[in-house]
Amino acid sequence: MARAAISLIALAAAAQALPRQSPSLKRDGASFTSQGCFVDNANNQRLLSGASYADDGMTVESCAAFCTKFKYFGVEYGRECYCDNSLSATATADSDCAMPCAGDADETCGNGNRLNVYLNNNYVAPKVATLSVPYLGCFVDQGARVLPDDLLGADNMTAQVCAAHCADYSYFGVEYGRECWCGNSPPTTTAAESDCSMVCAGDDTQICGAGNRINVWGSPLASPDTVGDYEYVGCFTDSNDNRSLRGLVTYDPAMTLEKCAAACSLYSYFGVEYGTQCYCGASLEPSAQQVPQAQCSLRCGGDYNNVCGDADRLNVFLTSECKDEPANVPSVDGFSYKSCWTDDVNNRSLADNVLRSDDMTVEKCAAFCQGSSYFGVEYGRECYCGNVLGGASASEDECSEVCFGNGAEWCGAPSRLNVYSAVLRR
Repeated sequence: MARAAISLIALAAAAQALPRQSPSLKRDGASFTSQGCFVDNANNQRLLSGASYADDGMTVESCAAFCTKFKYFGVEYGRECYCDNSLSATATADSDCAMPCAGDADETCGNGNRLNVYLNNNYVAPKVATLSVPYLGCFVDQGARVLPDDLLGADNMTAQVCAAHCADYSYFGVEYGRECWCGNSPPTTTAAESDCSMVCAGDDTQICGAGNRINVWGSPLASPDTVGDYEYVGCFTDSNDNRSLRGLVTYDPAMTLEKCAAACSLYSYFGVEYGTQCYCGASLEPSAQQVPQAQCSLRCGGDYNNVCGDADRLNVFLTSECKDEPANVPSVDGFSYKSCWTDDVNNRSLADNVLRSDDMTVEKCAAFCQGSSYFGVEYGRECYCGNVLGGASASEDECSEVCFGNGAEWCGAPSRLNVYSAVLRR
């Protein structure tokens, strides 16, 4: 008897701890359907744990009104109301729920640790918002952030609020009910849509991710179809050890597509990479593999509205002009072509005389080096003369820069010379 009294005292204390709610709002009985009587508080876990309140005027209708945004509601101990969106238990005997409701003795409101549970017939499940940008799905967001930029936490969070906040980014996502994250690279690790289950703080009809789960929208920033006389080819792989474009290279923290196109005007191809890097090429190497546009997602350092490749990724453009294929001049002014040759800034292969010019050609260098046994053109604009040739032969494809003064002629590369030797006269 003493144990029963203690149990009743504990239940009364728990009920008093619940928030109170005026029962002025009521819902018609046709808007909900009884699911039966259920055991509650088993192992100290509430069967319905989404929201709750207690009131001395409790009725089934007032609890239904309080839980209008939930799928299930239940009344217990005469004066308690509980809500949730899931119900995972087996009903017990209806006779276990025999306590009259505090606000209407003709209705039953559960019992001690017993719930009369009802289904909300008007319930509309929250869902992912439909926006003008593509929805990509629910993704794992654990460890390094999949969208790492410009966090916004807000109690009015919705997908629309997040979209406006991330307007300058390619991708955005909502997480944990009230968080918004932005980024320019797409997420990769998908999760089940059911893993994103939290309602948005600003609109409980929308889903806003969950813990370590993010709903993501967006699409890769498209590259323009043309830049001057160049047409867009696509996003391609690249690497330090095996460049996809092997001509002139320039770096500029304020890089734009237009700057790279101008720097590569003597070449058939240009490509931008890592936001600040520009590569030119007479051809696109066979090792270059086209990949989805989303992999070229880094904004240009000088133009945030365009992408300039990414790490080991090139946005590649091809000229629409008809350019001559670069070649080595077989012979010129008493010299004949020898081969591509190594050079070292600290130990020049040709060390007698040097000429640097922004209109360099093979012919210009040959004229400058008359009387020497050898001459070589390097780095597009450099000319070296000498009677002694150091260094060693190199692969022809290592001399990949055209002459600044004539894009149809090869003029070496960094630390590479196209070498010509004097023809012996009889």
